[in-house]
This record gives sequence, C-alpha cells and structure tokens, in this order.
Amino acid sequence: MNTEENNKTQNPQSTPQSTPQSGQPGGPKKKSRLIIIIAVIVALVALAVIIAIGVTRGNEEPETVKVDTEEEATVYGDEALGIDPVVDEQLADYRNIALFGIDAREADSGTGHRSDGIIVISINEKTDDVKMFSVYRDTYLQTDDDGTLDKVNHAYAYGGMNRSIKALNRNLDLNIREGISLTWEAVRDFVDAIGGVEVEVLDSEVSYVNGAIAEGEKLNGAGLQTLNGDQAVAYSRIRKDSAEGDHRRNERMQIVLQAAFDKVKTMDESRLVSILDDMLPKTDTNMSRTRMVNTLRDIMSMEISYNTCWPYDTSGWMHNSIYYGVPVTLQTNVSQLHSEFFGQTEYVPTQTVLDISGRIQSMTGYSQ
Repeated sequence: MNTEENNKTQNPQSTPQSTPQSGQPGGPKKKSRLIIIIAVIVALVALAVIIAIGVTRGNEEPETVKVDTEEEATVYGDEALGIDPVVDEQLADYRNIALFGIDAREADSGTGHRSDGIIVISINEKTDDVKMFSVYRDTYLQTDDDGTLDKVNHAYAYGGMNRSIKALNRNLDLNIREGISLTWEAVRDFVDAIGGVEVEVLDSEVSYVNGAIAEGEKLNGAGLQTLNGDQAVAYSRIRKDSAEGDHRRNERMQIVLQAAFDKVKTMDESRLVSILDDMLPKTDTNMSRTRMVNTLRDIMSMEISYNTCWPYDTSGWMHNSIYYGVPVTLQTNVSQLHSEFFGQTEYVPTQTVLDISGRIQSMTGYSQ
C-alpha cells in the first residue's frame, strides 16, 4: 500500500513503477440500527449530533442548515456541480453524498480550508445497499474549471463544498448533489460534550498525540483510556507513526467514531438535544434538516456492504518539493470504482475523465 508519507517518490523522467494502494472491503456485520448509521458516517464524528435530529426532532418543520455562502446555496445545479447527464442517467438508481472533514480548528468550515477527510456514501435506492469510499486527500486530480491539476483536498480551500463536489463528479464520473462538512473543532467539542471516548492507545502513538496538543492535558502513557476532545482529535489525525499511513489513519477515525457512538447510545434524549443545539451551527450542508432526517432514518434499515479507499492504485510523486498521490491511471481507477460500486463491468469513463487521465500521465510520467 502506498500512502502520502510512505510512498516511494519516483522521478517521472525515469520509468515509473506503481504500487497498489488498496482498501480492504469490510464484510457486513450484524449491528444495531444506530451502529449502522455510525459506519456510514465514518471519520466525521461530530455528525453524531445530526443523528440526534432524526431521533429527537423528526417532527419539526423543515429548516435549512447553514451553507458556506448564500450564493453557494443557489448554484447547486447539475452543471455547477459537474454532473454529466449520461453519467447521471447511468447512476439513476444511486444517491451519492459527499462528506468533508475540514482542516481547521475554528468554527468556519467554508473556503480557505482544505478538506482533511473526504468520504462518498453511495446508496442504491432500489436495493437499499450502502457502500462508501474515502478519497486520499493528496490525490492528484483536476480541481478547477481551468484545468488545474492539484491535490483534491485543495478544491475545498479555493471553492468550498461546491467546488469539491464538482471535482469528485468530474474526476470520478459521479452524480453527487449533496454534501456535509464540519471542522475538527466540531469533533473536539462533540467528544468533550459526551464526556470523552474510550480508546486503546498504542505506545507508538503516544508521542504523536502529545506532540499535537499545544495546550491541555497530555497522555501519561499507552493503554485503554478515556480521551478528551483534544486528545481524540490528535489521535485521529496521526499521520506518520506506521507504514500503514492513511489506511491506519482512517482506522483511527473509525475507532474514535465507534467509541463515540457507543457512548451516545447510552445517553438520554434531553442530553442529545442539548448537544445538538451546540453542534448544529458548526456543521455546513446544502441539505435541509428534513432531508437529513429522512436520509438517516432510511440508512437505519440498511446494511453497509462495502467500505474502501480510493484510488486503488497510486504512486508517489514529488513536484516542486510537494508530494502528490498520482492515480495510476485515473482511467483504470475510475473503471474499477464503477465496477465495484455501481455494477458497471468494463466501464469506459467519460471523455472528460479520459482527458484528465491523459494530462495526469503527461505531467507525471506515470502510466500502466
């Protein structure tokens, strides 16, 4: 597996060698209805509060949660989001939703911040099958209308949720119309609000957790312990402690998420309502409250059949002293994604994807 810190950097002038970076599918498990929701919203711990909306406030009048700007709230049409009409027709049975964890500690999750975590949830509305995949944030893709190739997480910094969704649709042949984002501050506050989360911290992880905490209580050592908000965020964001890289980092996010929901399901309704009131202003979305409630209620009855990371095959590339994860190739990675997620065997990507794939190969020298 190749990750952002552990990929071997290669000179594009030489003959590149790519190494698969594959996610491991997670088999279906018998879980409570609440835990099913947890698995869907992997890595975005603070969205637990949104679940409380569905549990305790399902009868309220529709209310739109804040989006980045008033303008963005009005431009989420198919063209603005880069949805190809042919792709949309092919994926008519699927509802795809983008989730963004924003690389910021402050409450603002609008433009100017990179997306530190990107997850796509895919719901087959005919079969109620749910699959999801994480997109490595350093993946080298087209991030703007002018053809700019950059790390995919930079799309959020320059254009917020709208541009990020458009980048995913354009590069992966998707039809995402809905998005949710939140900051690490929201994650921290949520963990503190529920009284911390119980996590088994490894020896190799202690120094990284403590090194990320500028102020506040540090860990005394390894072992099973209750992490506060700062500690849980620091733990989730460790990047350099193992050869697993992003894979292990995603696992940590899931560990924190699972621990948080184990705690939440023991709490009374009035406490969840109080947490909701505090957390909702820190969550950005273009979905109405009613839409989120109905979505979460639907998901409660579904099984998570597959969970992976994308791109499947990448190679590390240094350009101007900056690391990029290059999909090798974008064309084949998109074809595999559509085969595994949408049952489109031998999928031929759109001309848009083929053109981007060709430019990535030309720029980096990486090809199969």
